[in-house]
Amino acid sequence: MDAPVEPARRLTRRNVLRFAGAAALLGISAESVRVFALTNRHAIIPGKAYRSAQLTEVQLQEMIREHGIRTVINLRGTCPDTGWYDGEARATHAANVSQEDLSLSAKRLPPPNEVRRMIEVLDRTEWPILIHCQRGADRTGLVSTSVMLLYTNATLAKARRQLWPRYGHIRGGRTVVIDQFFDYYEAWLVRRPHTSALFRDWAANHYCPGPYRAELTLLGPAKPTLERGRGFTLTIRAKNTSVQNWTFHTGPAGGIQLRAHLLSDAGRKMYTAHAGLVEATLKPGDSRDFIVGFPPVTEPGRYLIHADLLDTQPIDLHDADFVQYGSEPLIFEVIVRS
Repeated sequence: MDAPVEPARRLTRRNVLRFAGAAALLGISAESVRVFALTNRHAIIPGKAYRSAQLTEVQLQEMIREHGIRTVINLRGTCPDTGWYDGEARATHAANVSQEDLSLSAKRLPPPNEVRRMIEVLDRTEWPILIHCQRGADRTGLVSTSVMLLYTNATLAKARRQLWPRYGHIRGGRTVVIDQFFDYYEAWLVRRPHTSALFRDWAANHYCPGPYRAELTLLGPAKPTLERGRGFTLTIRAKNTSVQNWTFHTGPAGGIQLRAHLLSDAGRKMYTAHAGLVEATLKPGDSRDFIVGFPPVTEPGRYLIHADLLDTQPIDLHDADFVQYGSEPLIFEVIVRS
């Protein structure tokens, strides 16, 4: 007796959705493995520009041979005497290709001077290029998006796909600053369509890293003369020359503060003063005067004051000195007489 034949499974809508969901899950899982466990390699502009996570020496050699790479752009900075950097230097040297080192952070807006250097490197280097950071997600996403904006006809929206989760970048947490960089550009466009010339002009001449730009001025004599053994105060005017409001708070964290270091003539830090612990908002273009107090200095001589603004963050984040974003600190000399 023949075995009974099972009826064919009906291709119902439920089954179609089930199969589609399983396929999508497998796709996401495979992509996640490539991003987080493997090399996160992708083409930005096929034949011209590629991106990846940090590769081993052997993997980099293979990548150079496979795609004819002529320049490796490392976004992790110059790090001699570390295994990954030495291996990369050996690989690029052996292949007779260039290596360019840029210092970018995944958790802080890029300083304007580093953005200008990025464009200079991209303009002058020999292509095809390989761009990488540690995971190939955030810093690499920033430069990959810039490559699309500078050297293709892609729209801003299409270029920003280089910051999609498929490359390991998530718009959230501290790495949201990468997205904010392009948000600032989009706001600057003011409904004009993006062009490579506009992005180049903005990046070179107009980009401001959020609230982190100030003009600091000492009110009073340019070189104050002080009495030995007596405490003293200085008045410093801070002008908001950025594109965002400054917010001040009375608490020790979570707002902008003025911080001034008293330094010996040899550069030894003797005292740190803070000002700006008030509830206030300072709009772009506005100024506020801060009185900074210092304890008595007992030895006569020349001393330095180094003043800068500081963005104090919640306890799980890092404080941000404005100078880290290219803003000029205020440095001046004081004389303590006998």
